Amino acid sequence: MSEEYEYRHEVEDLQQKSATAARLFDVRRIIGGLFVIYGIIVLIAGFTASDADVKKASGININLWTGSCMLAVGLLFLLWMKLRPLSAPGAEPKPEPSRPGGGPGAGAGEPGGRESGSGAG
Repeated sequence: MSEEYEYRHEVEDLQQKSATAARLFDVRRIIGGLFVIYGIIVLIAGFTASDADVKKASGININLWTGSCMLAVGLLFLLWMKLRPLSAPGAEPKPEPSRPGGGPGAGAGEPGGRESGSGAG
């Protein structure tokens, strides 16, 4: 019994580490973080642009616009990651409990497809 407990404990520990690694290396975090960092750098370059740089770009402070757009895209990626977190690999969504009353999904968890309350006859 103790070997089975140790085995289950090791499996649960590995599943938790796998889920943590999946969240840590979520591509939305990496892309969002890079966009935020580069957006801040380009935004600072836009604030410190000289008149000659603005004149070279037909009177548009292109670094200011590009930096603010990159910052917005990066923040959207990070917001997306926050609102829709990544589930653990191989994890199945939890099934919703069936409601009594014979609605859709009633008795779905019963073996053999029988509804609850029906006799074995």
